[in-house]
Amino acid sequence: MDLEIRHLRVLNAIADAGSLTRAAAALGFTQPALSAQLQRIERMLGGPLFARDSRGARPTAFGAMVLAHAHSVLTAHEDLMRDVRQRGPGDSDLTAVRLGSVPGPLTAVLVTTARGLLPRAEITLHTFDTEEEQLELLATGRLDFGLVVDYPEYELVLRPGLSEALLAVDPVFVLISERHPLAARPDIPLSALSGEAWLAGENKDVRMRAQFRAACRHAGFAPRRVQRLSGSVVFPLVGQGHGVALAHPLVTEREGVVVRPLAGDPMGVRQRLVWATSSPLAEHAPALHDALTKAYWVEAQRARVYREWLAGRGRLPPASGAADTTAGVSGTE
Repeated sequence: MDLEIRHLRVLNAIADAGSLTRAAAALGFTQPALSAQLQRIERMLGGPLFARDSRGARPTAFGAMVLAHAHSVLTAHEDLMRDVRQRGPGDSDLTAVRLGSVPGPLTAVLVTTARGLLPRAEITLHTFDTEEEQLELLATGRLDFGLVVDYPEYELVLRPGLSEALLAVDPVFVLISERHPLAARPDIPLSALSGEAWLAGENKDVRMRAQFRAACRHAGFAPRRVQRLSGSVVFPLVGQGHGVALAHPLVTEREGVVVRPLAGDPMGVRQRLVWATSSPLAEHAPALHDALTKAYWVEAQRARVYREWLAGRGRLPPASGAADTTAGVSGTE
């Protein structure tokens, strides 16, 4: 007997109910029938999944591991069946669109843009700790479009079968307290921050860290201390003078904190829209890219320091909203 979705539902029901009697009632089984079903599943998997006593049924350590996988499989199965119900074969009318992103300043913009462009579609957003996780789901068709971030000289190589369109290549700025002696400068040399404590959000991108370390070495120092914290506390700590932090130029200044460019632009970040070349939704990628690019430049105009940085380099977009930092569509097939 092979393990099936129905078996995973049985295990999930027992875990949720906390007893075979209650689980049997919820599933419409008799208690003896459910008990026999559980015994067959346990024989199939090779060990007891629940410890049963007068208080009910509790997962064993082995059972907890199996249940964690069962939950993931059941969630993926529900997503599959929902999409099958919403999309027929060959349907390219986008009744459902699955977006992906590592959390960043353009994540909400991506969702807003997709909803504005495709008002009849059901838009769902999936966020990831790393870009590699996102690219895996894009390559296997479990995401429709992804907002992928990487760094000049530390680029992510796309898998075969994925296509991309560049949105922008931006500099990396720095957050410092408005009371910091360097806050009055229009830009700050990275070397001038050699004695600072660096505060970082819980970003797991090794490429970003590698770029930062390389930029510091080029500036003649090694960071004195880098502390990784929840992103929600980075701004308050910077504002109170406990350190400085790197930031995307679209970030908005907050009370007690100013955003400043780094002199000479020693670090950069790329924003790309990525999708599966063979996806039935691929035909919509150019329209989504164009709309997202226009929305990006609206955000750039709102970010005062970045707007001034762009103007100083003659890089403000024309009035139509077209961006001169975007590239055409490319694929890896």
